[in-house]
Amino acid sequence: MFELIDKDASITGTSLQGHIEATYDDLVKAFGEPTFDSTKGDEGDKVHTQWALEFEDEEDNLVKATIYDWKEDSAYNSRVGKYRWHIGGNSYEAVEAVYDYANLKEVANA
Repeated sequence: MFELIDKDASITGTSLQGHIEATYDDLVKAFGEPTFDSTKGDEGDKVHTQWALEFEDEEDNLVKATIYDWKEDSAYNSRVGKYRWHIGGNSYEAVEAVYDYANLKEVANA
């Protein structure tokens, strides 16, 4: 079981660990508003929407995770219907933490 301890974590140096199929609204419901949002004036070249999250596992280990769209023409492409979001982190635990916290049953491989 993972506990979300920071919804605005300072995260650098992560890489793709897996994916999650979900609607934008499902992710907002689970994790709150995105940390980075190009529709609100944030500027990015490869990412329009991103959550930067930090979790703690049952052994008090910290797990950093990002959920983001990747190289879309517009932020709205990932906000209509289900979308295959990218999950970044330092290990596959990032994927497990996202799925666990969002109460999703299936964990998808990268």
